[in-house]
Amino acid sequence: MIQAFLLAWKAASWGVRIAAVVGPIVVVGAAYGVWHHQVYRAGYVRALADIAAEDNRAIGKATELRATWLACRDRGGRWIQSEGKCA
Repeated sequence: MIQAFLLAWKAASWGVRIAAVVGPIVVVGAAYGVWHHQVYRAGYVRALADIAAEDNRAIGKATELRATWLACRDRGGRWIQSEGKCA
């Protein structure tokens, strides 16, 4: 079997030999590139989702703090920024 392969290899032209070596390398490289892109994309999408969730929490907290400040002002109080409370 090995002798038949070697005989066929010697009988093949240089173009066929190059294609037989380079072809699988190109196929494996392309498959790796597609896989890597999918993994990268999934991580990118997850990071954006995490940032959006954090932004929503920050917006909610800021809205809550603003409502507290407005309530203090409406009562005629004075907001003490360093203490975060109404006086």
